[in-house]
Amino acid sequence: MIPEEIIQYLKSNATFVSGQKLSQHLKISRAAVWKYVHELRESGYRIEAVPHRGYRLKFVPDKLLPWEIRAGLATRVLGHEVFCYDTLPSTMDEAFRLAEGNQCREGALVCAESQTRGRGRMGRTWFSPKGKGIYASLVLKPFLAPSEVSWITFVAAIAVCEGIRQTTGLAAAIKWPNDVLIKRKKVAGILTEMNAEVDRVHFVVVGLGLNVNIDKAHLPPQATSLRMELGGKVSRVLFLQAVLKQMEHWYGCLLERRFTPVLERWKELSVTLGRRIRISEHHKAIEGKAVDLSDDGGLIVLNSDGDLIKKMTGDVEFLD
Repeated sequence: MIPEEIIQYLKSNATFVSGQKLSQHLKISRAAVWKYVHELRESGYRIEAVPHRGYRLKFVPDKLLPWEIRAGLATRVLGHEVFCYDTLPSTMDEAFRLAEGNQCREGALVCAESQTRGRGRMGRTWFSPKGKGIYASLVLKPFLAPSEVSWITFVAAIAVCEGIRQTTGLAAAIKWPNDVLIKRKKVAGILTEMNAEVDRVHFVVVGLGLNVNIDKAHLPPQATSLRMELGGKVSRVLFLQAVLKQMEHWYGCLLERRFTPVLERWKELSVTLGRRIRISEHHKAIEGKAVDLSDDGGLIVLNSDGDLIKKMTGDVEFLD
Protein backbone atom coordinates (compact mmCIF):
# COMPACT_ATOMS: atom_id res chain seq x y z
CA MET A 1 0.00 0.00 0.00
CA ILE A 2 1.33 3.42 -0.97
CA PRO A 3 0.42 5.21 2.32
CA GLU A 4 2.20 2.48 4.28
CA GLU A 5 5.31 2.79 2.12
CA ILE A 6 5.37 6.57 2.51
CA ILE A 7 5.13 6.34 6.30
CA GLN A 8 7.80 3.66 6.55
CA TYR A 9 10.14 5.65 4.28
CA LEU A 10 9.64 8.84 6.28
CA LYS A 11 10.11 6.94 9.56
CA SER A 12 13.44 5.61 8.31
CA ASN A 13 14.71 9.13 7.58
CA ALA A 14 15.14 11.60 10.45
CA THR A 15 15.65 14.51 8.06
CA PHE A 16 13.60 15.86 5.17
CA VAL A 17 12.93 13.60 2.20
CA SER A 18 12.47 15.31 -1.13
CA GLY A 19 9.33 14.79 -3.15
CA GLN A 20 11.56 13.63 -6.00
CA LYS A 21 13.10 10.88 -3.85
CA LEU A 22 9.69 9.71 -2.69
CA SER A 23 8.43 9.78 -6.26
CA GLN A 24 11.35 7.66 -7.47
CA HIS A 25 11.19 5.26 -4.53
CA LEU A 26 7.45 4.66 -4.93
CA LYS A 27 7.45 4.86 -8.75
CA ILE A 28 4.60 7.38 -8.74
CA SER A 29 4.35 11.04 -9.75
CA ARG A 30 5.14 13.88 -7.35
CA ALA A 31 1.50 14.94 -7.64
CA ALA A 32 0.48 11.48 -6.44
CA VAL A 33 2.94 11.77 -3.54
CA TRP A 34 1.27 15.02 -2.50
CA LYS A 35 -2.18 13.40 -2.71
CA TYR A 36 -1.16 10.55 -0.42
CA VAL A 37 0.56 12.91 2.01
CA HIS A 38 -2.67 14.89 2.20
CA GLU A 39 -4.63 11.69 2.94
CA LEU A 40 -2.16 10.73 5.68
CA ARG A 41 -2.52 14.16 7.26
CA GLU A 42 -6.29 13.66 7.33
CA SER A 43 -5.64 10.38 9.17
CA GLY A 44 -3.82 12.30 11.90
CA TYR A 45 -0.19 12.21 10.80
CA ARG A 46 1.70 15.47 11.09
CA ILE A 47 3.89 15.70 8.01
CA GLU A 48 5.89 18.87 7.51
CA ALA A 49 6.37 20.07 3.92
CA VAL A 50 9.03 22.68 3.12
CA PRO A 51 9.74 23.93 -0.43
CA HIS A 52 13.07 22.70 -1.83
CA ARG A 53 13.56 20.40 1.19
CA GLY A 54 10.67 17.96 1.01
CA TYR A 55 8.70 16.11 3.68
CA ARG A 56 9.41 15.20 7.29
CA LEU A 57 7.30 13.11 9.66
CA LYS A 58 6.77 14.96 12.94
CA PHE A 59 3.93 13.09 14.65
CA VAL A 60 2.35 9.62 14.45
CA PRO A 61 -1.26 9.38 15.70
CA ASP A 62 -2.27 6.65 18.12
CA LYS A 63 -4.70 5.14 15.65
CA LEU A 64 -5.30 1.51 14.79
CA LEU A 65 -4.16 1.68 11.17
CA PRO A 66 -3.08 -1.47 9.28
CA TRP A 67 0.49 -0.32 8.61
CA GLU A 68 1.00 0.84 12.20
CA ILE A 69 -0.22 -2.49 13.58
CA ARG A 70 2.00 -4.47 11.18
CA ALA A 71 5.12 -2.32 11.78
CA GLY A 72 7.27 -4.23 14.23
CA LEU A 73 4.60 -6.88 14.85
CA ALA A 74 6.39 -9.94 16.26
CA THR A 75 3.99 -12.60 14.96
CA ARG A 76 4.07 -14.98 12.03
CA VAL A 77 0.33 -15.17 11.32
CA LEU A 78 -1.88 -13.15 13.66
CA GLY A 79 -2.50 -9.54 12.66
CA HIS A 80 -0.75 -9.53 9.30
CA GLU A 81 -4.05 -9.10 7.48
CA VAL A 82 -5.81 -6.11 9.04
CA PHE A 83 -9.17 -4.52 8.30
CA CYS A 84 -9.49 -1.15 10.04
CA TYR A 85 -12.56 1.07 10.17
CA ASP A 86 -13.40 4.41 11.72
CA THR A 87 -16.77 3.14 12.96
CA LEU A 88 -18.52 -0.22 12.83
CA PRO A 89 -21.69 -1.53 14.43
CA SER A 90 -19.61 -4.46 15.72
CA THR A 91 -16.16 -5.84 14.87
CA MET A 92 -17.52 -9.32 15.68
CA ASP A 93 -20.21 -9.02 13.01
CA GLU A 94 -17.74 -7.72 10.43
CA ALA A 95 -15.21 -10.47 11.18
CA PHE A 96 -17.98 -13.08 10.84
CA ARG A 97 -19.04 -11.58 7.52
CA LEU A 98 -15.51 -11.71 6.15
CA ALA A 99 -14.89 -15.25 7.40
CA GLU A 100 -18.21 -16.61 6.13
CA GLY A 101 -17.50 -15.14 2.70
CA ASN A 102 -13.99 -16.59 2.71
CA GLN A 103 -12.67 -13.03 2.34
CA CYS A 104 -9.94 -13.32 4.93
CA ARG A 105 -7.30 -15.77 6.02
CA GLU A 106 -6.24 -17.23 9.36
CA GLY A 107 -5.18 -14.52 11.77
CA ALA A 108 -7.12 -11.68 10.13
CA LEU A 109 -7.81 -8.79 12.50
CA VAL A 110 -10.82 -6.46 12.33
CA CYS A 111 -10.45 -3.19 14.27
CA ALA A 112 -12.63 -0.12 14.72
CA GLU A 113 -11.98 3.22 16.36
CA SER A 114 -15.53 3.03 17.70
CA GLN A 115 -18.54 0.70 17.68
CA THR A 116 -22.20 1.60 17.74
CA ARG A 117 -23.40 -1.89 18.77
CA GLY A 118 -20.38 -3.45 20.42
CA ARG A 119 -21.36 -6.47 22.46
CA GLY A 120 -20.07 -8.72 25.20
CA ARG A 121 -21.30 -11.92 26.80
CA MET A 122 -25.04 -12.67 26.92
CA GLY A 123 -25.82 -9.82 24.51
CA ARG A 124 -24.58 -7.10 26.82
CA THR A 125 -23.45 -3.80 25.33
CA TRP A 126 -19.74 -2.97 25.24
CA PHE A 127 -19.09 0.76 25.65
CA SER A 128 -16.82 1.82 22.77
CA PRO A 129 -15.81 5.51 22.89
CA LYS A 130 -13.94 6.64 19.81
CA GLY A 131 -10.16 6.37 19.86
CA LYS A 132 -10.01 5.41 23.54
CA GLY A 133 -10.02 1.61 23.56
CA ILE A 134 -9.24 -1.41 21.46
CA TYR A 135 -12.27 -2.94 19.79
CA ALA A 136 -11.00 -5.82 17.71
CA SER A 137 -11.97 -9.27 16.50
CA LEU A 138 -9.58 -11.98 15.39
CA VAL A 139 -10.43 -14.73 12.90
CA LEU A 140 -8.96 -18.14 13.72
CA LYS A 141 -9.28 -21.40 11.77
CA PRO A 142 -8.09 -24.01 14.25
CA PHE A 143 -7.90 -27.76 13.82
CA LEU A 144 -9.87 -28.33 17.00
CA ALA A 145 -13.08 -30.15 17.76
CA PRO A 146 -16.08 -27.91 18.56
CA SER A 147 -15.92 -29.14 22.17
CA GLU A 148 -12.34 -27.83 22.43
CA VAL A 149 -13.07 -24.27 21.27
CA SER A 150 -13.61 -23.11 24.86
CA TRP A 151 -9.82 -23.38 25.24
CA ILE A 152 -9.48 -20.40 22.89
CA THR A 153 -11.22 -18.20 25.48
CA PHE A 154 -8.60 -19.30 28.02
CA VAL A 155 -5.85 -18.44 25.55
CA ALA A 156 -7.29 -15.00 24.81
CA ALA A 157 -7.63 -14.17 28.51
CA ILE A 158 -4.02 -15.21 29.14
CA ALA A 159 -2.85 -13.16 26.14
CA VAL A 160 -4.61 -10.02 27.34
CA CYS A 161 -3.22 -10.42 30.86
CA GLU A 162 0.30 -11.02 29.58
CA GLY A 163 -0.01 -8.09 27.15
CA ILE A 164 -1.06 -5.75 29.97
CA ARG A 165 1.74 -6.95 32.24
CA GLN A 166 4.36 -6.67 29.50
CA THR A 167 3.26 -3.22 28.30
CA THR A 168 2.37 -1.54 31.59
CA GLY A 169 3.63 -3.65 34.47
CA LEU A 170 0.11 -3.74 35.93
CA ALA A 171 -0.94 -6.97 37.67
CA ALA A 172 -3.83 -8.00 35.45
CA ALA A 173 -5.74 -11.15 36.43
CA ILE A 174 -8.50 -13.34 35.03
CA LYS A 175 -12.02 -13.54 36.40
CA TRP A 176 -13.92 -16.59 35.18
CA PRO A 177 -15.13 -17.00 32.53
CA ASN A 178 -13.69 -14.26 30.34
CA ASP A 179 -13.06 -10.96 32.11
CA VAL A 180 -9.68 -9.39 32.82
CA LEU A 181 -9.40 -7.34 36.01
CA ILE A 182 -6.98 -4.93 37.60
CA LYS A 183 -7.53 -4.45 41.34
CA ARG A 184 -10.90 -6.19 41.07
CA LYS A 185 -12.13 -3.81 38.36
CA LYS A 186 -12.85 -4.90 34.81
CA VAL A 187 -10.41 -3.64 32.19
CA ALA A 188 -11.15 -6.07 29.35
CA GLY A 189 -13.73 -8.51 28.10
CA ILE A 190 -13.46 -11.42 25.68
CA LEU A 191 -16.16 -12.91 23.49
CA THR A 192 -15.64 -16.12 21.53
CA GLU A 193 -18.06 -17.32 18.85
CA MET A 194 -17.67 -20.07 16.28
CA ASN A 195 -19.05 -21.30 12.99
CA ALA A 196 -19.04 -25.09 13.09
CA GLU A 197 -20.68 -28.38 12.22
CA VAL A 198 -21.12 -31.23 14.68
CA ASP A 199 -17.57 -32.50 14.21
CA ARG A 200 -15.80 -29.65 12.45
CA VAL A 201 -14.93 -26.04 13.22
CA HIS A 202 -15.02 -23.74 10.19
CA PHE A 203 -13.73 -20.68 12.02
CA VAL A 204 -13.69 -18.95 15.38
CA VAL A 205 -13.99 -15.22 16.01
CA VAL A 206 -12.40 -13.86 19.18
CA GLY A 207 -13.63 -10.41 20.18
CA LEU A 208 -11.52 -8.17 22.39
CA GLY A 209 -12.84 -5.13 24.21
CA LEU A 210 -10.02 -3.34 26.04
CA ASN A 211 -10.34 -0.15 28.07
CA VAL A 212 -7.08 1.60 27.26
CA ASN A 213 -7.26 5.41 27.49
CA ILE A 214 -10.80 5.88 28.77
CA ASP A 215 -11.32 8.35 31.61
CA LYS A 216 -13.08 7.49 34.87
CA ALA A 217 -16.05 9.71 34.07
CA HIS A 218 -16.91 7.54 31.07
CA LEU A 219 -16.77 4.15 32.80
CA PRO A 220 -19.11 2.42 35.26
CA PRO A 221 -17.88 2.11 38.88
CA GLN A 222 -16.95 -1.56 38.44
CA ALA A 223 -14.65 -0.86 35.47
CA THR A 224 -11.23 0.70 34.99
CA SER A 225 -8.78 1.48 32.19
CA LEU A 226 -5.04 1.21 31.71
CA ARG A 227 -4.79 5.00 31.71
CA MET A 228 -6.62 5.27 35.02
CA GLU A 229 -4.37 2.69 36.65
CA LEU A 230 -1.14 4.10 35.25
CA GLY A 231 -1.98 7.79 35.44
CA GLY A 232 -0.88 8.29 31.85
CA LYS A 233 -1.67 7.46 28.25
CA VAL A 234 -0.88 4.03 26.79
CA SER A 235 -0.04 3.40 23.13
CA ARG A 236 -2.92 1.34 21.79
CA VAL A 237 -0.82 0.07 18.89
CA LEU A 238 2.03 -1.21 21.08
CA PHE A 239 -0.42 -2.76 23.51
CA LEU A 240 -2.35 -4.52 20.73
CA GLN A 241 0.91 -5.82 19.25
CA ALA A 242 1.87 -7.26 22.65
CA VAL A 243 -1.51 -9.00 22.98
CA LEU A 244 -1.24 -10.47 19.48
CA LYS A 245 2.25 -11.79 20.19
CA GLN A 246 1.06 -13.51 23.38
CA MET A 247 -2.06 -14.78 21.63
CA GLU A 248 -0.02 -16.44 18.91
CA HIS A 249 2.22 -18.15 21.46
CA TRP A 250 -0.61 -19.61 23.55
CA TYR A 251 -2.80 -20.39 20.53
CA GLY A 252 0.16 -22.34 19.17
CA CYS A 253 0.09 -24.48 22.31
CA LEU A 254 -3.50 -25.46 21.53
CA LEU A 255 -2.69 -26.35 17.94
CA GLU A 256 0.16 -28.54 19.21
CA ARG A 257 -2.28 -30.20 21.66
CA ARG A 258 -0.36 -28.83 24.65
CA PHE A 259 -3.38 -28.01 26.78
CA THR A 260 -1.68 -28.45 30.17
CA PRO A 261 0.59 -25.34 29.96
CA VAL A 262 -2.45 -23.26 29.00
CA LEU A 263 -4.48 -24.55 31.92
CA GLU A 264 -1.61 -24.04 34.36
CA ARG A 265 -0.99 -20.46 33.24
CA TRP A 266 -4.71 -19.64 33.37
CA LYS A 267 -4.82 -20.89 36.97
CA GLU A 268 -1.74 -18.83 37.88
CA LEU A 269 -3.43 -15.70 36.53
CA SER A 270 -6.86 -16.51 38.00
CA VAL A 271 -8.38 -14.19 40.59
CA THR A 272 -11.39 -16.52 40.94
CA LEU A 273 -9.92 -19.81 42.17
CA GLY A 274 -9.69 -20.08 45.94
CA ARG A 275 -12.32 -17.39 46.52
CA ARG A 276 -15.81 -17.55 48.00
CA ILE A 277 -18.19 -16.63 45.20
CA ARG A 278 -21.79 -16.41 44.17
CA ILE A 279 -22.45 -17.54 40.61
CA SER A 280 -25.77 -16.52 39.06
CA GLU A 281 -27.55 -17.71 35.94
CA HIS A 282 -31.19 -17.35 34.86
CA HIS A 283 -32.19 -15.83 38.22
CA LYS A 284 -30.72 -18.80 40.09
CA ALA A 285 -27.57 -18.66 42.17
CA ILE A 286 -25.23 -20.92 44.07
CA GLU A 287 -22.59 -19.95 46.63
CA GLY A 288 -19.39 -21.67 47.55
CA LYS A 289 -15.65 -21.74 47.05
CA ALA A 290 -14.23 -21.82 43.51
CA VAL A 291 -11.78 -24.72 43.72
CA ASP A 292 -10.81 -25.70 40.18
CA LEU A 293 -11.28 -25.38 36.45
CA SER A 294 -12.36 -28.39 34.39
CA ASP A 295 -10.76 -29.35 31.10
CA ASP A 296 -13.79 -28.04 29.21
CA GLY A 297 -13.69 -24.64 30.92
CA GLY A 298 -16.22 -25.26 33.65
CA LEU A 299 -15.78 -23.68 37.07
CA ILE A 300 -15.82 -26.22 39.91
CA VAL A 301 -17.53 -24.84 43.02
CA LEU A 302 -17.54 -26.48 46.46
CA ASN A 303 -20.82 -25.59 48.18
CA SER A 304 -21.64 -25.54 51.90
CA ASP A 305 -22.96 -29.13 51.74
CA GLY A 306 -19.60 -30.36 50.49
CA ASP A 307 -20.84 -30.99 46.96
CA LEU A 308 -18.72 -30.19 43.90
CA ILE A 309 -20.76 -28.40 41.24
CA LYS A 310 -19.55 -27.62 37.74
CA LYS A 311 -20.83 -24.45 36.12
CA MET A 312 -20.24 -23.75 32.43
CA THR A 313 -21.81 -20.29 32.33
CA GLY A 314 -22.88 -17.62 34.77
CA ASP A 315 -21.90 -14.32 36.39
CA VAL A 316 -19.45 -14.48 39.27
CA GLU A 317 -19.62 -12.18 42.30
CA PHE A 318 -16.85 -12.26 44.89
CA LEU A 319 -18.01 -12.74 48.49
CA ASP A 320 -14.65 -12.10 50.16
